[in-house]
Amino acid sequence: MEFLYSFFYSGNFIPHGHCYLWKPDLVGLHLISDAVIALSYYSIPLTLIYFVRKRQDVPFKLIFFLFGAFIISCGTTHIMEVWTLWHPVYWLSGVMKALTAIISFYTAIILIPLVPQALALPSPAQLEAANQALQAENIERKRVEQELRLYKEGLEELVEKRTAELAKTNEQLQQEIIQRQQSQERMAELLQEVESANQELNDFAYIVSHDLKAPLRGISSLSEWLLMDYGDTFDDPGKELVRLLINRVKKMYSLIDGILQYSRLGNFKEERQQVNLNDVVTDVIEILAAPENIQIEIKHRLPIVDAETTRIRQIFQNLLSNAIKFIDKPQGQIIIDCTENNSYWQFSIADNGQGIEEKHFVKIFQIFHKLSNDEESDSTGIGLSLVKKIVELYGGQVWVESEVGKGSTFFFTLKKSA
Repeated sequence: MEFLYSFFYSGNFIPHGHCYLWKPDLVGLHLISDAVIALSYYSIPLTLIYFVRKRQDVPFKLIFFLFGAFIISCGTTHIMEVWTLWHPVYWLSGVMKALTAIISFYTAIILIPLVPQALALPSPAQLEAANQALQAENIERKRVEQELRLYKEGLEELVEKRTAELAKTNEQLQQEIIQRQQSQERMAELLQEVESANQELNDFAYIVSHDLKAPLRGISSLSEWLLMDYGDTFDDPGKELVRLLINRVKKMYSLIDGILQYSRLGNFKEERQQVNLNDVVTDVIEILAAPENIQIEIKHRLPIVDAETTRIRQIFQNLLSNAIKFIDKPQGQIIIDCTENNSYWQFSIADNGQGIEEKHFVKIFQIFHKLSNDEESDSTGIGLSLVKKIVELYGGQVWVESEVGKGSTFFFTLKKSA
């Protein structure tokens, strides 16, 4: 009881006003200053509380409340300064200062580990860029869906046409049963037509597989990179949207595989392994079957790299097929070479074809950008952009050096270690 009594009892102490000799101007100066500071301190927590209530999504709410408590305790110490001008309750004033010190120290300790977390929050520019990337992927997905519907309608029309022809043939066979030999010959002709149609479907399936699966693979890769790089900053609905996009791409793959069930390519699982580029490039050259007037030479022995065979094959197949396509000389020459650096391999594919203007050096690696405007050209504008994505996926770079009329040299790098 005596301790509590001494808290609020002045005892033998004298108020602060005696220290100021009770000069009205000096006492007034301290009184007004401390009062204004206290009122200002009390108004700041009210503003913080209003802000936190309006923005429920604000992180680190605890630090806002600690700041509020710290500021209120600071304001209270100034109120005590006003009170002790006339009432020397210095024990109570000291306890208020001690409480302020505890809150201040605790706030400072809590604030230190929050600084890295606050710095790790994504900026508005990063969130906007991610949103724009998702919108672009959504537009690309809708475009591919539209193309797939068109291909499906074309296949359905072709099947209906062949079915109608078979029905007509059966009717003719029933009417011409007496002319057995003629009917058998007619049936043989129809079977030959069906076989030709099946071959056409197989060839068509290869084109569909190449032109549709490449952009789908790009969408899937971009989605997985986005989830990998920004997954920690996304909330659960955001992650679910990215996963939904990936799942829908996989469903489109399944739909294409169902339509292309007679395709010779089929599906296979890509696995990262030691790839002998000499074998891969040799196989690609044999598959491309360049015209007799075009000579393809591997200048130096190629290395063994740690990669996925299918992706590496796509790089060389796209670059070599482009080189063959744009050679306009009577005697064409393509040279494949490789040089070794400290941490990576640098590959080059040089040709003596038409060449490329310098203003197109960057654009040709952009998706759907084609140098040829020929409507009959089979170029889709995807090959080089696919090469660029694959090379960058392995941490490398791709570029071109060219002179119009003399030829082009495409370079790309691959890291030695994964």
